[in-house]
Amino acid sequence: MSENQSQALSQIIEQITGDHVYEKKGSRFFFKIYLNSQMSETPIESLELGVRAYNSLKRAGYSTIGELAESIASGTEISKIRNCGAKSCREIMEKLFLYQYSALPKEKRAKYILEVVQMNAERKN
Repeated sequence: MSENQSQALSQIIEQITGDHVYEKKGSRFFFKIYLNSQMSETPIESLELGVRAYNSLKRAGYSTIGELAESIASGTEISKIRNCGAKSCREIMEKLFLYQYSALPKEKRAKYILEVVQMNAERKN
């Protein structure tokens, strides 16, 4: 993930809530995945992942965002994928979040961000 995209994620959340979703390195990021038919068939290349994260997913057999999202929703830990360390896992989750956020209608984005921040705050406690 580029530095600009990382900043974009933080800025989106901070603008609405003033909070940070996570502050320390290695912490996990949680959000609900709302899978629509377009996302189901979209290739994982659309997430614009770094080489290591992309190759890890491809080697594990993921070719679409839908396959990845369904696997995560069913409890698969992407950290268990070969060569997918903490940094790659975080990148995958952030990119998936950003992709989903950008696919939402503008009027639903603020509510979605608040839901994500609340979910992460609850898991922190």
